[in-house]
Amino acid sequence: MEKTIVYLFTSPTCPHCPAAKKFIHEFRKTRNDFVLKDLSTATPEGARMARKYDVMSVPTFIIVGPKYQPIGLRGLQNNKIMNKYLDLSYGKITENENKDKGIFTKINEFLANYLK
Repeated sequence: MEKTIVYLFTSPTCPHCPAAKKFIHEFRKTRNDFVLKDLSTATPEGARMARKYDVMSVPTFIIVGPKYQPIGLRGLQNNKIMNKYLDLSYGKITENENKDKGIFTKINEFLANYLK
């Protein structure tokens, strides 16, 4: 099976990038079904890949999986978000399952069930 690639774009001058690096390396200990590519935008390869994925700020995670279009996440992330988007990249959940319901949708669903 083709593995999802998680690109982490960082910069040596970014104050939040060390925390993003620490997070993804800790997260990798709990889930190892992806390839991690840590790229600095200060290097030629990192700058080229940042242009390819339209990375405009750091830290940025780009998740490229076999079953979904590339997914971009800016800033620091958490386990719940990373797990959700990795599952989406593998086709384990659908886009509709991925969407968080807003408060008005939840209220309408509650009322629809309550008024039955």
